[in-house]
Order: sequence, then structure tokens, then C-alpha cells
Amino acid sequence: MQASFKFIQWAAWRYLVARKGRQGLSFMTSFSVLGVTIGVAALIVVLSVMGGFEQDLKEKMLKGQPHLEVLGENALAGFSLNEHPLASFQKLFPDADGIAPYTEADVVLKQGKHLSAVVLFGIDPKIGGSLWAFDESMTEGKLKDIADEHMPIISAEGERSSWPGIVLGDGLAGQLGADVGDEVLVLSPQAASSSTITSGGTITRSYVVVGTFHTGLFNYDSKWAVVRLDEGRKFMPDYEPSLDEDAFVTGVGVNHKNPYAIDSYVKTLKSVPGLMGRTWKDTNSALLFALKLEKYTMGAILMLIVLVAAFSISGTMMMTVFHKKQQISLLRSLGMTQRDIGRLYLLQGATIGAVGITFGLGLGLGLCSLLRALHFADLPANLLSLRSLPVKYLPLEYAVICGSAFVLSMLGALYPALMAARQNPSQGLRYS
Repeated sequence: MQASFKFIQWAAWRYLVARKGRQGLSFMTSFSVLGVTIGVAALIVVLSVMGGFEQDLKEKMLKGQPHLEVLGENALAGFSLNEHPLASFQKLFPDADGIAPYTEADVVLKQGKHLSAVVLFGIDPKIGGSLWAFDESMTEGKLKDIADEHMPIISAEGERSSWPGIVLGDGLAGQLGADVGDEVLVLSPQAASSSTITSGGTITRSYVVVGTFHTGLFNYDSKWAVVRLDEGRKFMPDYEPSLDEDAFVTGVGVNHKNPYAIDSYVKTLKSVPGLMGRTWKDTNSALLFALKLEKYTMGAILMLIVLVAAFSISGTMMMTVFHKKQQISLLRSLGMTQRDIGRLYLLQGATIGAVGITFGLGLGLGLCSLLRALHFADLPANLLSLRSLPVKYLPLEYAVICGSAFVLSMLGALYPALMAARQNPSQGLRYS
């Protein structure tokens, strides 16, 4: 005769609750629940904070670079806008959130005695630099001022020097000690090493600092400088005046309304010969992989806490089996089958796991909410411009954590349940 599920539930609960004189069992049960609670809560908090850091970093990646960079087959040489005009890209990507040409070159900036290796961007001031967040990141001056010629110095002979404008990242400006209105000298190692120097290659050129920007990413703010498109072209490798006539650019930046769906643009671009695409995922592939690997590694390490709790559940239930030999034998003699006894102990493990998971989930979410609300005044100033720990709620990951913890709890209860089910009722009654 099989026992009813309600009776098995009642018996399992009675086995978990201590009676007078048997306080050890109650303590061990509470200890097992506490182990599952701490493990689940730690996993939730750590993965939520790491997910928050990952999301914050991705937002800054997307803010500081185009979602897709259209390049020539030879990425260093670039391509001509006469051959591939902007109108063709607008037709190719009709739902694009922004399209802008640019030049990019590695140069050295000099101001006084200070030198710094930087990436020099050339953009079209009429289109703006929103794809790189230059427009909205300006902390001093205006980006459109790079389109004007400036006259900062009057020589002893009374001659005025007209120089184009340049915008620097605020970190770079600090390294150079350059303020708005100061002269900076741009040196082009690529042009100096090319064979076209005598035919118009640019070696050095003076600019006036007209503004600074702050994107929040250290590498960008300390390594980027911006000039207008025709000026940036002069620092492209193997520059010669014909590049101006052909409107050569390093590439064209394209933004998608949904950055995570940018791969669809790459497929569309394959139909255009002579061009290739590089997405923000490709550019930051190593960093994105490292973030994902770190996240899963931390999750696996912290899951060991739940695994230890599962061993604790197994130990607790083995003690219960040892102390309840008489009751188990009596239940068997009253008609309960081996299967019923096994279900009873599995239900004990499931109860311990479920209670621990519930408390752990509540504790973890509560700590996440607390971390999201707290602001830490002593965080380093260059820590991605953060003043509090970022927290991202991850329902899918929480479901996996809770499911894994429950499975481990059940596995911890499996061996004691089998031992109890296989117990000979006659032996238990004989030594009672």
C-alpha cells in the first residue's frame, strides 16, 4: 500500500523540525539551509554587479565608436568618396541612425616639452561627430570650431598666423598641459617614413586647441584628438595632394538603431565590391570575451558554495537516517514501500533546497537594490567615471542559479534517500 503524498509531506517536515532533546538535527538542518542561502545570494550579487560593469562598459564602447566601420579592402589605404559616395551608403542602409566619413592616423602631439602618441581623427564638421560621441561629450569649446581658421599668434613683424583648430580629449590635454587657445604641433611618423614627402607629404603641422571632450573611457580621452576631415587626410599613410581630389577617407562610420543587430549591416555590405565591414564587436572582441569568461569563471567558483551546501544537506540527512532507524522501520511495517521512504527523504532535501533558495534569492536581490542605491565617494576617479557599483538584474541567470542549486540539493539528498529506502525494517525494530 502506497502512502499518500500529503502524509509523506507531513512526515518529511516532522523530520526537519527538532524535538526536545534532539537539537542537533535542527541545527544541522538550519546550517544546510544557511549554506544554500549564502551560495545563492553570493552568486546573484556577484553576477549582477559583473553584469552591470559589462553593460556600463558596452554602453561606453557604443558611445565612443560607430557600430559599423566601412573600410576599403586595404584598411590602411582607405577608399575614395568619389567612387563610393555617402549617398550610396544612405541607400544601402536606409534605416541607419547615422552615417559619417572619417580619417584616422597615428601621430605624435607636441606642446612645449610634452609629447604624446595619439590617434588623430578627421571628421566632417557639417555632419558632426555624434557617432564617436564628440558632440555630446564636449567639456570646453565647440566641435564645429575645428572648421574655422584661427589666428592665435602675431609675429614680431606683425604677421598673423592662421592655423586650423583641433579638439583634444581632456586626459590628453592634461598630459600635454594644453588649454584652449594654445598651439600644439602634430608630427606624422607615417608621412615621414613614406616616399611622398618631397611631393607634398606632411611631416609637421600646427593647430590651435579649440576645445576638449570627455567620453568616460580612459583610452579615448587620453589618446584621441579631432580635426576637420581635410586636415586629417594629410596625415594618412602615403599622403599626396591627389587624395584631396579623390576625397579619400579611412572609412565611413554607420550606426544602427539596435547596436546588437549590426551583423545584418555586415551581410548587406558584402554585396559591395572593394569594401569590408568591422563592427564594434570585432573591435572589442578580446575585451568582450574576457568579460564573458570572467563572468562564467566567477559563477563557477561561487557555485562551489552551493556544492558545499549540498554536501551539508547530504550529511544532515545521513544523520537523520541514522537517528530515525526505528521510525523508518515502523513506517515500513505499517505499509510504506521503499519508494515511499525514498520520496520522503528526497522531499526533505527538496524542502531544504527550496527554503535556502527562496531566502538566498530574497537576500541577493535585496543586496543588489542596496548596492544600486549606495554611492561610494572613495572610488578612484578614473574608474570608468563610476560613483557607485553598477547592478544589472539578470532574470535568466537567476533562474539558472536557482535551478542549479535545487538540482544540487536533490543530488545531495539522493544517497541518504537510497540508504533509507534500502534499510531492512526487521533490523531497525530488532535494536529498538
